[in-house]
Amino acid sequence: MTPGDSFRVKTLAACRICGSDELLPYLDLGEQPPSNSFIRPEDIPNERSFPLTVALCGECGLSQLLHVVSAADIFDDYVYLSSTSKALCDHYQGLADDAVRRFQPDDGAVIVDIGCNDGIMLTRYPRKRFRLLGIEPSSAGEHARKAGFEVVPKFFARELGSSLARSHGRARLITATNVFAHVDDIRSFAEGIEALLTEDGVFIIEFPYLEEMLEHCYFDTVYHEHLSYLALTPLLRLFEDCGLRAFAVERVEIGASGPALRLFVSRRNARFPTDAGIPGMAVDERRRGITSVARYREFAGRVASVRDRVRAVIAGLQRDGHRIGAFAAPAKGNTLLNYLRMTPADIVAVSENNALKVGKVTPGSHIPIVAEDAFLRLGVSHALLLAWNYVDFFLKNSAFIQQGGRFLVPLPEPTLRP
Repeated sequence: MTPGDSFRVKTLAACRICGSDELLPYLDLGEQPPSNSFIRPEDIPNERSFPLTVALCGECGLSQLLHVVSAADIFDDYVYLSSTSKALCDHYQGLADDAVRRFQPDDGAVIVDIGCNDGIMLTRYPRKRFRLLGIEPSSAGEHARKAGFEVVPKFFARELGSSLARSHGRARLITATNVFAHVDDIRSFAEGIEALLTEDGVFIIEFPYLEEMLEHCYFDTVYHEHLSYLALTPLLRLFEDCGLRAFAVERVEIGASGPALRLFVSRRNARFPTDAGIPGMAVDERRRGITSVARYREFAGRVASVRDRVRAVIAGLQRDGHRIGAFAAPAKGNTLLNYLRMTPADIVAVSENNALKVGKVTPGSHIPIVAEDAFLRLGVSHALLLAWNYVDFFLKNSAFIQQGGRFLVPLPEPTLRP
């Protein structure tokens, strides 16, 4: 799809989990293009933007975008490739190893990764031991297919889950990392999981945790792909309605979009006991005010304050004669750049190792994306670290840092490092 084509967009009328029409807007990040829609410079005149507004369901506590851009449009020509991140590869290796050790799937068991992207999760399993299947509707799935994996090029939902159970057999493990928040018809998705899981099967999801976003001001996780901003409370309602049960939860420091929750889900009557962490987290969310819109609007005020402080740091560096760039080009970085109102006059270029993005410009802010070797020749002294959740990794491994550069880490507080 080219930027000149018409994206399809709808305004949400009811909560996608409970159906309530009590949707209370609390965060408005302005009009922005879809964050993974990196474009060529010549396509800038045809670029389209859409409102980026988050609302709270006052009934079940789900935070969700008020305007939904069609998933078919967003994921048609998709340049995000998970395996370009070494830190993320290491993280998913740990997830796969832990799942196999903990749940001990038999040899030949079906293991499914939904939203498999370029195969990053599938490659973490012993390929000859299990029957591995990816679900990926975007163009990124072609990379997994070329690597030899079977990939179903469809969006996962109730009908697909039932169909795969018949054609491939039920799955002992299903993973969906940084995917669940992207789903518009989340009830159909959950019903498809229930249909596809074996009686003792486990569904493992990772997603940015709403409480982390609120506490640490991680507003850059808000973009058009992320339709929902998830907490345990609304998910418990969803799973109960769909014949599923969350039985364990863990916090993880590294996820595709930052700190995340890892949630373990089974069919309702599966043998797994419910860990005390599940009711404990639900109680904590109620205590913090999971359905109180005043809390979310206070968060929105802190978001505006962070924006102003980051802009002030950049302006101060420029006054002192420094040349400013940006480092890494994740989708969430575009929410940050656009909310900061950055332009090529502020940020000369973005360093990126994904060849599909190099040569394009960032959506909305139109900053050139270059390979790291070219970035190092630009005389940049400070770089806004858009993938701030990998700051420790980049501090150890970045040639930019090794050559004396410094990162401006924007969240949770603007900080210069090293």
